[in-house]
Amino acid sequence: MPTTTIETTVADPRFRRRIAKELSFWWRRQGTDINHVITRFVPLPGETVYSGPFPLDGPPGAPTRPFALVACVLAADRGPQFRRAYAFAVRAALGPEVPPDRVFVSFQPTDPADHFTPGSPAWDGGPEAVTAEEAHR
Repeated sequence: MPTTTIETTVADPRFRRRIAKELSFWWRRQGTDINHVITRFVPLPGETVYSGPFPLDGPPGAPTRPFALVACVLAADRGPQFRRAYAFAVRAALGPEVPPDRVFVSFQPTDPADHFTPGSPAWDGGPEAVTAEEAHR
């Protein structure tokens, strides 16, 4: 279940809906059921993020500059070309509200077996299926 978390200074609900739709359809074109695509937005006060000693949203008193910090959790077997393609899709989807040079994308590859979602096989067996040895690792 690919999960994209977007922390951004842009708070418009229409922006969020558009982005979620565009990213979900991108995943569908890659063969993923859109019901398994999560896009999460986290409000980000611009004055709380710095690049070195400088506020990322611009100097005090100047007009603020929107930006986005994006973290993507996806299957570890997705290669560098796939990740690059998705990073470009994210960057394109966030525009024009967030300029391309203000989008920061990172990836967190995961083993899908470690992704517990409603109805996933990872829940099979319940907690009693975990051996004592596994529980203490």
